[in-house]
Amino acid sequence: MKIFALIIVAFFNLNSCSSEKVSQEGKQYIEKVTFQNWVGGMKGAGGGTNLNITLLKNLPSNMELVKIQFQDREGKIVKSDNLSYQAAIKTFDNREETVPTPTIKTGLKSNQAKVFFKIDGKESFIILEDVKELPMLAYPTVKPRNN
Repeated sequence: MKIFALIIVAFFNLNSCSSEKVSQEGKQYIEKVTFQNWVGGMKGAGGGTNLNITLLKNLPSNMELVKIQFQDREGKIVKSDNLSYQAAIKTFDNREETVPTPTIKTGLKSNQAKVFFKIDGKESFIILEDVKELPMLAYPTVKPRNN
């Protein structure tokens, strides 16, 4: 029985080491992640968070960024150019009839982000520390007049 337990423990240790290696594979490409909260000044405009991911070098052809979790919300990652990606998370809506954006339990700190990526079709993730906050964008309350 003890031998069986040791084999199980060894198996899980080997699996966790291989997934950590994959996570480090993704981390070498990311230079920084920043976020910027925004709020619309007009009725119904809502608010949210824009996340920007800056890469150190191009991703290999077998790797793609999929989604990001940040502050108990999740957003799809979209490619802007070869070295920058973005995700937009709508955090609230000013309209009464709109259902609020659902939250998820991530267990992350407020300055951490979990980036999901695929290498050869296998999904993995990395947790990035120290996501930098940019000044909030407050859009105008009314459209400017052409005087």
